[in-house]
Amino acid sequence: MLLGNAFTHDARVEREARTLVALGHEVCTAAGGLPGCEVREGVRIVRVPVPAWLGWTGPGRIVPLLRWFSRHEFLARAAEPWGPEVVHGHDLEMLLPAGRLAARLGAPHVHDDHEVGLEKLGALTPEWVGGPRRAALSLLTARLRSRGGRLQRRWFPRAAAVITVSEGCAAVLAGFGARPVVLRNLPAWSDLPPDPRLRGRAGLPEGTRIALCQGSMTAATAPEECVLAARHLPAGWAVVFLGATWMRSRLEERARREGLADRVKFLDPVPPAELPGFTRAADVGLTPVRVLNDSERLGLSNKLFEYLHAGIPIVTSGGTAQADFVREVDGGAILGSLEPAEIAAAAAALGDVPPGDRRRRSERLRALAR
Repeated sequence: MLLGNAFTHDARVEREARTLVALGHEVCTAAGGLPGCEVREGVRIVRVPVPAWLGWTGPGRIVPLLRWFSRHEFLARAAEPWGPEVVHGHDLEMLLPAGRLAARLGAPHVHDDHEVGLEKLGALTPEWVGGPRRAALSLLTARLRSRGGRLQRRWFPRAAAVITVSEGCAAVLAGFGARPVVLRNLPAWSDLPPDPRLRGRAGLPEGTRIALCQGSMTAATAPEECVLAARHLPAGWAVVFLGATWMRSRLEERARREGLADRVKFLDPVPPAELPGFTRAADVGLTPVRVLNDSERLGLSNKLFEYLHAGIPIVTSGGTAQADFVREVDGGAILGSLEPAEIAAAAAALGDVPPGDRRRRSERLRALAR
């Protein structure tokens, strides 16, 4: 497997790797990150040092951007001496390195598109960038999208398999010659009880109601609106972010500036084996979506199913595949907008139910998840 991140909290990749090990395969993952090697649940993880030029900033940033699709070739080169019988690449950034490696070895190539990667290229330009710089980056993004489309049309028909997360994403990829297999982001079943450490680590009293934002936060997950929603929640409620995100310092500053630091808490990620207990300790799961592109509109996130498995109701945005799923399973509330007051009202309505009704709802959702 070729993976651009350091493989510390990638739940989808971890589940795929564990499944392959259980079926008798030897799985070696070349991950981009600090050097080091470990074996986790039978999966060998080799972290390959990232070339310095990939971290260039300022004018030098143009180099990794121009080489966007080949920038992870160093991972393919690191994995080549292993002589793999199958090459499994994750995300659009691995399509070219993994495809080339498989071709050199004469091995089958499996591509896993976690979130319609071509649609995510627009996120390379932060929303606060403006003026001539935004114009230049927009031109570059258009070039990357064109190049990415050509790569998909070239490599998808050659792949032994293309995997994605939802039927909607599969329909998009089929337009590039793929015949996708849909593999939803379903967690393993867990009977862990609610973990009191969720409130303990957040410094919240035992009876505090929690609206949980789990996993990575990006502009597409409307984290700032979730921060501001805390102002509109009833007394005794808090918003808790659980997971790693490059936006954390920015969100913490926003919470302080708005006087919400006592009602908005940020926690580091927890080991995947412990996560179900932390999730079950929340009252409501937040997964609003800012629909910036088809990836957000059509995708089904890890947290959506993690909330379902935990038996907590879900708040998500209308006009998305996630909303269709929540509606199908009667699993929560659908937002008409991303107004913080509406997010808060939906969370409070779902959370403030009699204990008996809450228990029956949780049992129903967990039975469906199982």
